[in-house]
This record gives sequence, structure tokens and C-alpha cells, in this order.
Amino acid sequence: MKAGCCAIAGLLLSACVDTVAPQTVPLTLPLADGRAQAVRIGPQSFVVNRRALDQVGLRVTRVEGRDLEYSEGAIAKKAAEAYCAGFHRRLDPAAIGRFSLPNAWVFGGDCL
Repeated sequence: MKAGCCAIAGLLLSACVDTVAPQTVPLTLPLADGRAQAVRIGPQSFVVNRRALDQVGLRVTRVEGRDLEYSEGAIAKKAAEAYCAGFHRRLDPAAIGRFSLPNAWVFGGDCL
């Protein structure tokens, strides 16, 4: 009988506990020195380089398969967003992408 009372008391107490997920703290970004980091989107692998010329930007290229093309800006942006998500951050919504030869997409902005 005592075990049944403890189980019921445990259920009642667990109903009072706040089950909100803990906040994720943004991680420190690596230096903007062009160091490559692999990012996976589904079956495809990409390399994202965070570099600073006149401002910080993200350069995205595909690792396996064919090179990125002009029409693949959306998948390149997903790779840049996944890079930022790896640091518990989001890609700057004002980051404008442009196709850059040879076969890369560059986003003028950083992870916030």
C-alpha cells in the first residue's frame, strides 16, 4: 500500500514541474579566416568558409558530386543556415547571396 501512495505522490509532483526545454547558449564562432567546415544537408555535403574581406561572409561550395550552379542558391542558403545552427545561431536574415565563380555561393552576412 505504501508503494502505491509513493507512486501517486510522484505523479502529482511531476505534474508541477516545468517542462520547458533549457535555453541553448550561442557558441563562439571561429575566426573569419576562411577555415573550411563540412556541413551535411540530407545526402549532400557542403563546405562553408567564414571569411572577412570588407565584411564577414559565408562561402558555400559542394564537396561531393557536381559543383554548385547559379540555380542552387536555395540549397546553398540551407547549408549556410546549417553552419550557423551548428553554433546555436541563425543566419542573418539580411544576408544577401550571390553566385561566385568558381561554382560557389557567397552570403554577405554572418551568424547572429
